[in-house]
Amino acid sequence: MRQFFDSIDLKIPLHIALLSAALTTLSGCGLTGLAYDHAPTLVAGRFDDAFDLDASQNLELDNRLQQYFVWHREHELSRYQEALERAALDSADGISAEEFLRLNGEIRSAWRRAVAKAIDSLGDLAATLTPEQIAQFRRYHEEQSQKYREYLAKSPQQREIYRVDRDLARLEKWFGSFGFLLEDRVRARLAQLPDLYEPWIRYREARQQALVAALSDATQNGIDTARLKTVMLYPDTVYARVYEPARSAYWRAYAEAIEEISGWADESQRQRVVSKLQDYARTVKDLKQG
Repeated sequence: MRQFFDSIDLKIPLHIALLSAALTTLSGCGLTGLAYDHAPTLVAGRFDDAFDLDASQNLELDNRLQQYFVWHREHELSRYQEALERAALDSADGISAEEFLRLNGEIRSAWRRAVAKAIDSLGDLAATLTPEQIAQFRRYHEEQSQKYREYLAKSPQQREIYRVDRDLARLEKWFGSFGFLLEDRVRARLAQLPDLYEPWIRYREARQQALVAALSDATQNGIDTARLKTVMLYPDTVYARVYEPARSAYWRAYAEAIEEISGWADESQRQRVVSKLQDYARTVKDLKQG
């Protein structure tokens, strides 16, 4: 179910810890355990890239991230395993829209839990940031946003081609190749999905501005973790209220498309999905044991 995570902004450091862990867990890579064990170091490197931290900040961040990932291993991996095992059972006879949406909701809930924990664990480090480091974060965000600006510059037809190609590639990682005739059918179905990219990019930018403002205030007045959670998580911000209808409509439409496509797939393709989910569940079980 890696495609769920691809729609989440990977560049905001306050929730990058969760996403590194989750993407590592679901990557299917033979080095998953090694990568997960080294996730605190990888995440710390991303924070350093974003803020250009000094030695004392890096040391404190390393210590906090080690503790964070202990929590993640002890409290979250069991939930991942259960969700994956349940999804494997659900997928045995094809994937219904409701089954897909349930797993989507479980992943979204996991993200929210881990972001809240990350803010509690790391948020007060924002008070140590300098104005120069905040400026570096702005530049970092601008650099990482280039691909989104390029998407917005595309014509409607170019955007559709981009979305369909990307969605098709993701689906074939799960089902395997659809073959010539079925691929055309799948492409036509994916082309019917609404464009979530544009509203998500607008949401991302508004949230980024709110985050920068919160971090800037923290350097002068101390950290307000409740404010950070509001910026990152709560649906009552203006930008979240604008984005939420588009998000909900998209995932409902996507789930209905997945149900149809799963019905078109043959038994071996559906079993491939089940096997991958089972493999991921076993990987998570191994990770829990360290």
